[in-house]
Amino acid sequence: MASDGVNQFTTSGTYELLDFGRQRKLESLGGYVVDRPSPAAESFTPVNAAVWKHADAKFDVTERKWLFRNPWPKSLVIDCGDFVMPTVPTPYGHIGIFPEQSDNWRWLMAGTAYLGDDALNLFAYTGAATMALVKAGYTVSHVDAAKPNVAAASQVARLNGWDQPRIRFLVDDAAKFAARERRRGRRYHTIVLDPPAYGHSPGGHSWRIQRDLWPLLDDLVELLTPNRFRLLVTGHSPQVDHGDVVNYLANHPRLHSTFPRLHIHAGRSQLRDQAARSLDTGFVVRVERAAIP
Repeated sequence: MASDGVNQFTTSGTYELLDFGRQRKLESLGGYVVDRPSPAAESFTPVNAAVWKHADAKFDVTERKWLFRNPWPKSLVIDCGDFVMPTVPTPYGHIGIFPEQSDNWRWLMAGTAYLGDDALNLFAYTGAATMALVKAGYTVSHVDAAKPNVAAASQVARLNGWDQPRIRFLVDDAAKFAARERRRGRRYHTIVLDPPAYGHSPGGHSWRIQRDLWPLLDDLVELLTPNRFRLLVTGHSPQVDHGDVVNYLANHPRLHSTFPRLHIHAGRSQLRDQAARSLDTGFVVRVERAAIP
């Protein structure tokens, strides 16, 4: 494969998982076929080996770079239902969007915001969840420690026709931001976070999910509006699973007395390929409390 750049063709379409196996997955991005790593596919064997030969782009783990059979379209946009998201090949093998979050986007959009409702999106990446929240009527604080991610999210808002969206774009460390918001007495109706297993902020602060998620959740619980709220926690770490998060919240001093009145959905999220096989894509915990008369 030649390592060409990005061409000038503009296309749009839907996402589809075509096949997976041997630690890789084959995806269609509006017809543009991508072959990239997937640790969750380790114990599987591809169903259709022949189709992999025609991938337009492949991420080489050893070389840590993309190899292109056909250049990546300059504006390859994925239809996410009520908004669109651009794709881009990143140096880490990502594509600018996490399609496994689509069910969560629909859940976020299903909740109608009241006038004045605020939402917080932490580890917000390029902003698909932010777009879903804006579509539902929220004023959103979009927080990510990487300046390029925040800049990309701002461009996504404009791409969707929201030249003056109700979004605060903030380059900040998620945990430090949440702690400051708690001290300020801020409240959010909906809070979303998709923390990595590990990482470092541009300022050098380290993040380890098994160590740092719990104090962050303590702050976030205090940031939730008291009478009605939603909390969405997703992750892709072997160190922490949905059961750990549910148990922690169930025993949290503030939530413990109201826990029976909370609606909780928790489990593993999945993508299905053309052969109807399921590929694990991490854990999801949704906590919701409707208004109490």
